[in-house]
Amino acid sequence: MLYLIRHGQTEWNKKKLIQGQRNIGLDEQGMKQAQQVAQFLKNEGIEKLYSSDLTRAYDTAAAIAAASGINDIETCERLRERSFGQLEGKPAASLRDLVPNYDTNWGSEALYNMESLEVIQDRLLKRLTEIMKESKGRKVVVVSHGAIINTFIHYVTNGEHGTGKTALQNTSITTFIYEDQKWKLQTLNNHSHLI
Repeated sequence: MLYLIRHGQTEWNKKKLIQGQRNIGLDEQGMKQAQQVAQFLKNEGIEKLYSSDLTRAYDTAAAIAAASGINDIETCERLRERSFGQLEGKPAASLRDLVPNYDTNWGSEALYNMESLEVIQDRLLKRLTEIMKESKGRKVVVVSHGAIINTFIHYVTNGEHGTGKTALQNTSITTFIYEDQKWKLQTLNNHSHLI
């Protein structure tokens, strides 16, 4: 079982600024959310923990590790958020103005030095598949980022959910099964631990 988790809230999330690969840490609310998701998962029998190398994801993973008694978090650059290129740091509303179809432009040239949807989907799909093959049926948590997680959900659900359709909450949990070299969505965007 794979638990794919979006990081906790940051000040830039709150201000609705485009983070991309900028290394923004959790704010106070984000740290609280990280503790909440950690408590929610502590009795799930998590055996392996992976994280994007960006601070907001790593600190969320560290809270989960502490609650679950896991001593090692493996970080990986391929689990990073989509690069939004020259638009990082700008208001999220401007993204829609400058690139109206930024979350649905499959097969289009990425503007403003943004990573294309295909590139981020491919790097996450390959890394998650490697992780699950190495894990051999164990329960695994991966902490990553909203835009890139959504491309993976899009892949697994053939576009029914994910990019352009699903607004992932901070610290939401989306679970998957990987069997016979096939991915299957189990739960989507679960954030009941925040209520």
